[in-house]
Amino acid sequence: MRARLGGYDRGVKHLPTVLLILSFPAGLLGYALGARIVSAVLPPDAGQGQGLIALFVPLFIAGLVMLPFLVPFFDRKAKQDLAAHAAETREAAGKGSGDTPGGEQG
Repeated sequence: MRARLGGYDRGVKHLPTVLLILSFPAGLLGYALGARIVSAVLPPDAGQGQGLIALFVPLFIAGLVMLPFLVPFFDRKAKQDLAAHAAETREAAGKGSGDTPGGEQG
């Protein structure tokens, strides 16, 4: 099988975006699971802290469920930003302006 010059196949290239879209239903399922667990564990007369626990524990579980889906998307965006920054640095070094980034202008 021949390797493509662009690196990845078309399906793999769009996988982080597909995972980003799938993270929202996964988060909803995680929140529902967390709410069910909290309602089963907490007694009905748990007091004032029950409202906060019933809100934040399911949100935390939903975030944990969504995390594996979101990491590839943000990793791809970070690589694009690093490539753009490296290109700007090479361009500035190629011009030989003598200015250093962040240096004071007098």
